[in-house]
Amino acid sequence: MTIFELVKIALDELYAEGQRQYGAALDGEIIGKIAYLSKCYGALTSDGRAPIDYRDPATRFAYVYKYVAAHGDYVVQILQKFKASLGNGAIFNDENLRLTCVGGGPGSDIIAVLKYLDDNKTSEPVKKLTCYLLDKEQAWADTWTELDDQLNSDVSLHANFQPLDVTAPDSWASQRRFLQADLFTLSYFVSEVRSLDIGGVVTEFWKTLFAGAKPGAVFLYDDNGHTDFNAYFDQQWQGAGLECLISEDNIRLTPRFSEQASELGSYLTKFGQSPKLQSYISYRVLRKPT
Repeated sequence: MTIFELVKIALDELYAEGQRQYGAALDGEIIGKIAYLSKCYGALTSDGRAPIDYRDPATRFAYVYKYVAAHGDYVVQILQKFKASLGNGAIFNDENLRLTCVGGGPGSDIIAVLKYLDDNKTSEPVKKLTCYLLDKEQAWADTWTELDDQLNSDVSLHANFQPLDVTAPDSWASQRRFLQADLFTLSYFVSEVRSLDIGGVVTEFWKTLFAGAKPGAVFLYDDNGHTDFNAYFDQQWQGAGLECLISEDNIRLTPRFSEQASELGSYLTKFGQSPKLQSYISYRVLRKPT
């Protein structure tokens, strides 16, 4: 399946949930939430801003419709770049892969890794993917934790949702299993929490994450290219002693030709908005030394 086809499955479920709450008014609510998200993302560098609220099903539909397919394909492209840097050998060395998606409730990370594994099934040995989706918004759990039922994949998926708020140490200080991942993804997450690092509370989460990860663990960071977010995150991983394997700043990406937004069907004409298809992003692929 393409990423857009996977997104369409999620959108159908979110749309049905939204109809139960809003009925015939749902499309108007979604249009409003697309505007709300755009406004929020334009203010990510503002200190004192309120965290973005994804509780409403119309907001979650708006996010998945507008951003998830493109963001997911960017992660696939970064993984392919990483693979190329290794001489096109396998990134992963075992049939069992543990993945932790930090701020991964919206789903772009998990569908990206599944797509990468499907595209590279002849070279990657992975047969089982155990995924921990870490996110503050519990409502995302309904969207992705049963994704395995919709897939026709050679990889067995075991998805677990774990409520986690990086600004609330009580939500993560005693949890350890997610730290045992082989791959950690942070896709468009650092930009959402940078301005919330009041008193260094988010910095403490990064310290815990990097210290608790096992030696050899890989971290994939990608975000919107703003130098404030890059500099902030670089300070965190460099202070933890991670090594950078590949990186680029402020590069223009679009989804690959195989990804067609037309897979979203009638949703494309409902909201006066097309899904996001290009961005300038920065990325880092990092590894904790062994």
